[in-house]
Amino acid sequence: MKQLISILFMIALVSCTQKPDPLPEGILSEKEMINALADVHLLESAAQLNMLEGVPSDSLTLQDYYSALFESKGYSLAAFDSSFAHYAKTPEVMERLMDSVLTNIQMME
Repeated sequence: MKQLISILFMIALVSCTQKPDPLPEGILSEKEMINALADVHLLESAAQLNMLEGVPSDSLTLQDYYSALFESKGYSLAAFDSSFAHYAKTPEVMERLMDSVLTNIQMME
């Protein structure tokens, strides 16, 4: 009898745990988003410091650098934008992502 109660309790416990919602199609995973945000931060910092060398400043825009960056990662700027909007809907998640981005950048130093 105790085993039956234990089994029923375990089944109830497992059924009550929340399963994460699957990501909508075209949304980057949290890990991909953290890496993308870190890359964007580094790209924007380089642009601010005029460190994007080898190309005259009037021939390419920051948008061109974004496109090249995301193409090299296998997704588009539109996918990044929609993923950013998706994660921004939940401030707690976005805060966790940004904390991870800062940690990743600090580890690069």
